[in-house]
Parts: sequence; C-alpha cells; structure tokens
Amino acid sequence: MLILDRRIKTKLHDGCNLNRILSCLYLRLTLKTIRLFLILAISVYPILFKQTYGQEISIEQTEDKLNKLFGLEKLIALNVLTGHYDTLNSRKAVKYGKQAVSLGENIFTEANTNVDLNERPHLVKAYLQLGKIYYEQGDYFDSQENLQAAKSLSIQISDTTYLDEAEIYLSEIQALIDSGEIKESFFSKTFGNLKVGEAISNTSKDLTIQTEIKMAENNAKKGDFEGAIKHYEKAINLLRNEGDAERISELQLQIGVLLDSLDRHEEAQEFLGEAIQEIDPDSLATNQARDSIPRSVVMETEPEKTLQDSLRTEQQHLKELSDNYAREKDYEKSLAYYKLYQDLSLRMEADSLYTIAENKRREGEILLLRQQKKIADLNVQAIESEKEEEIRLRNTLVLLALLILLGTLVTLYFYFAKRRKHKRLTIAYRDLDKTKSKLVEAEQKIGKLLGQQVSVDVAKELLMNSSDKPGERRFVAIMFLDIRDFTPMAEKLSPEELIAFQNNVFGFMIDIIQQYNGNINQLLGDGFMATFGAPVSRGNDCQNAYLAAKEILREVEERNEAGVIQKTKIGIGLHAGFVVTGNVGNEARKQYSITGNPVIIASRMEQLNKTYHSRLIITEEVYTKLDNPPQLTEDFLEVKVKGRSNPVKIVKFA
Repeated sequence: MLILDRRIKTKLHDGCNLNRILSCLYLRLTLKTIRLFLILAISVYPILFKQTYGQEISIEQTEDKLNKLFGLEKLIALNVLTGHYDTLNSRKAVKYGKQAVSLGENIFTEANTNVDLNERPHLVKAYLQLGKIYYEQGDYFDSQENLQAAKSLSIQISDTTYLDEAEIYLSEIQALIDSGEIKESFFSKTFGNLKVGEAISNTSKDLTIQTEIKMAENNAKKGDFEGAIKHYEKAINLLRNEGDAERISELQLQIGVLLDSLDRHEEAQEFLGEAIQEIDPDSLATNQARDSIPRSVVMETEPEKTLQDSLRTEQQHLKELSDNYAREKDYEKSLAYYKLYQDLSLRMEADSLYTIAENKRREGEILLLRQQKKIADLNVQAIESEKEEEIRLRNTLVLLALLILLGTLVTLYFYFAKRRKHKRLTIAYRDLDKTKSKLVEAEQKIGKLLGQQVSVDVAKELLMNSSDKPGERRFVAIMFLDIRDFTPMAEKLSPEELIAFQNNVFGFMIDIIQQYNGNINQLLGDGFMATFGAPVSRGNDCQNAYLAAKEILREVEERNEAGVIQKTKIGIGLHAGFVVTGNVGNEARKQYSITGNPVIIASRMEQLNKTYHSRLIITEEVYTKLDNPPQLTEDFLEVKVKGRSNPVKIVKFA
C-alpha cells in the first residue's frame, strides 16, 4: 500500500492535467481511508474481544507478580490462578489451591487484627476450589475435608455464596462412601492426620522469617540501618501471610526506631503508630477531644478516673505519714512509709505510660481502618467508572469503525467510477508524454547546434526573444582582432591546411574570450569581432575585455615560440560605449546584431596597430573603466577617426 501511495505521489508531480490529478487524488484518499480503517480495526479488536485475549495477559501478569504479593492480595491472586488452571493444568491448579488454603488459614485468625473478617469469603472460595479439584482427581477424602471446611465457614460467616455448591459435592461423596465404592487407606488415615507436609512447610517459613530478622539485627549492629529496615520489611511481609499481628507490631516498632535514628521522623511516626494499633470502638467518640490534650495526659474512662483518684489519695496519705514521722524523728517508720510512697508513685507512672501507649495504639488502628475503608470505596468507584468508560469507548469505536467502513465503500465506488474514465485517457496521455519528450529532445538539439554557431548567451537570446522585440541600448566593450599577412599565407596553403590553421589559432582565442565572459559576434577569415556585456553583462566588461586581449597576446607568443602554430602576428583594438543590440532579420533568417558608432571606432583601433606598429590599442573609454589601470609609459595620443568629429584618445600596450 505504501508503494502504491509513492507511485501516486510521483504521478501527481509529473505534470498531469486536471482529470488525471483528480483520479490520483481519489486513489490516494481511498488508500489512506483503507489504511486508517485497518489501524482502527486492529485497535478495536482487543477491546471487543477482551475476554479471550485480555484474560491470557492477565493470568501471565498475575503469575509474574505472585511472589511480590502478600496477605489478602496474594490470596485473591491464588484463587484466580486456581480457577484458571482447573481445567487446563491439574498439577498447577492443586499447587495454587493448596497455597491459597494455607495462606487463608494463616491470615484469618483471631490474633490477626490487621485483616477485615468480612473478607473471609475468599478463604471459603479457596476451600471450595481445592475440594472440587480433589473430587475431579478422585481424591475424595481430601475433597471432603476441604468442602466441609468451606461449608462450615460459610455457615459461620452467614455467607451462602458457595454453600449450595459445597453441599452438592459433599452429598455425592457421601453417597459414594455409603455405597462402598471408596474406602480410605490405612496410610492416608495414619499420615494424613499428621499433616507432615504442612509441618515441614511451616518450619521452613519460620526459619526464613528468623533468618530475615537475624540479618536485620546484624545490619543494625553494624550501623547499616537502611539494610536492617529492608530485612525487617521482608520479615513483616512473610508474617502477614502467617497472620501474626503481635510479631508484626514488634518489627514495626524496630523499624520506627531505626527510621528515627536516620532523622526520618515522619516515617518513624507512621511505623510507631502502626506498632501500637488495636481496635477499641469505645474510643471513637473521644478522638476529637483527645487531639486537643497533650500526649502526656491520659483520656480516662469513669472507672479508671475513680481508681486514679483513689491512688492519688493513697499516695498523698503515705507522703503525709512519712513527713509526720520525720517531724517526730521516728526515721525508721518515716523511711518505710516513704518507700511505700515511692513504689506507689512508680506504679502509677508506669500505669500512666501504659495507658497512653494503649490509647495511642487504639486510635492509630481505628484511623488506619477508616483509611482502608475509604481506599476500598475509592477503588470500587474507580473500577465502576473504568467499566463505564470502557463501555462508552467500545461503543464509540464500533460506531466510528462503521462510519469509516461506510466512507470507504463510498470512496471505492467513486474511485472505480473515476478509474473507468481514467483508462480511456491513458493512451492519449502516453502519446502526449512521448510527443513532449520528442519536443524536449528537439529543443535541446537545436540549442546545441545553435550554440556551436554563436555563443551560449546569444543562442538563448535568439530562442527566447520574439522577432518583434525592439532593440536594446547597452554599454559594451568591443574587441576587434586581425591576423596579419593572412592573404599571402592563404595563397601558399591548401584549403585543408588553411582550415587547420584557422582552427588552431581561433580555437584557443575563442576559449579565452568565453573564459572572460565575452561573445564572438562575427568570425571572419582573418579575424573576429567580440563583445563583452551583450546580451548579458557579467561584471566589469572593460576589465574582462582588457584581460582577454592580454591573455590572447601572451598565448600567441608562447605558441609561436613552442612551434605549436605557424608564426602568427595579430592586432587587437578595444573600445567601449553604448550600442543597440537585438535580433535583426526576418522569419527565415535572423542574426543577433550589435550596431553603433563604438563598433566602428573599435574597428578603427585595430587598424591603427599597423600605423603605430603595435599589437594592442585601447581607447580612453576602456582605460578609465579598468579596475587597476596599468601605469602608462607615454601619454594618450589623440587621433582622428573617420566618421567622428572629435579626436579619440588612445594608448598603446604592446
């Protein structure tokens, strides 16, 4: 499709007419529409068929993240994996089912106050799934044990979600037992109750936890508090699976102390608060009042306040007795009562600190439970919102896909209709392209042949300008060059030798003229006329003419000495002024002509070389226009020229 698109773009740049352009645009639009439809179809497919494709990815992700989950999250993940592999892989299903049951029994214990007991249906599900898997494998006694556990726990928590299904399987197993089709072996009776595997697994877990705690203590002794915190956190995660809230609280207290040593006080307060949490519903009503009182003050209930008042009264009484006996100088009794007073004070202070810690622990746990409830509510809202958004997106994408499909069909209809018209014009376009190519080749050939007869600039002028274009007045530098004694030389040479001589001499001279941006206007048998500045001026035309003349003189002298050409003498005249340029002739014959008095004067300058026995004469008009005029060894000469009333100032250079 991309290759077709590139070909269409190429055709759009080939100078097609309007019909062909419209056809190409229709084709491009159709291809782009099909491409967009395919992209959207690929995007919509995973959403429309999420149950098959998305579930596979979800299971793989769940297995990858299983080792990073702990507590209730891990139990939910294990239940998902058990249900998925129930019919696909019985070995994996049993493995995940056992892990789910073991983890659930450790989490939902009376000692674990960090878990919501309303989540116990997850354990019921784990029992039920494992019981069903054992039943399908024919392990009826293990199946009966897990199904019975699921039934008992369902009744206990008043959740009948899985109760009916468990009773159906239990009744089928009991029927098999009553009919004598299944019997429990001695080995399973004896070693099944011992739960050897469970004991080994628990021992391994305890050893891992103790290892993490030991490593944390060693790091703390070495001063590596960060490392110690990491090991304590690993131990806490493992203990969450065991449901040991008391040991978790102890380790959280250790982490809080280490964080406080690292000056991370806010984090330390969080761990210290978690370490002393314990649910006390009666304290909910006193939370706000408790916040306005210093930490050292204990929020006491009425019985506690009465007891504290009684102890304070007893404390004051013992102090007074000690003071009275001291005043009576009975120091033995005074000391005895003072010791009693001190013991009572220490006990009251210890009770006060304990009460503060207990209240803080209860407040912290209540706050944490509220936060967990709020987070759970937000998660539920987020999931519901995500589902609604997914449904809206799916409907929108389906509608968009249908609209694109409809647009594609309409575009294809117009495209094929246009294509039928396009086929009828294809042959005509091909013939037109061939004719155009032939015309271009003919134009190039004409330009090449014309360029051989005149200069490139003159050829362009002849081809581009019409015959009725008026003449143009331009300032130019004009050169006339003549070969001396050409007539006697021509009499001695054969025609072939004469042509060879002319080519040898004029060849390098023409190259030099063109090198300095000049044009040969007339090529005669014994010389030529060249102009600088017409039809196009390129810089200082007088400077170019002067440099070209000097270069020709130098080249002739070197070639004479080297014997490359026959001994040749030349004369050059230079003059500058305003002339009239343009194409002269009719439709049958035209010539680019330069006309004006400066042309005649330049011709006279070349002829004066014979009078003054020189090779190069330039007029004052040329000399004054040079960029760096050479130093004159003699003054300007004034000569009269036929056709001009005023004398012309000239200077000889060679």
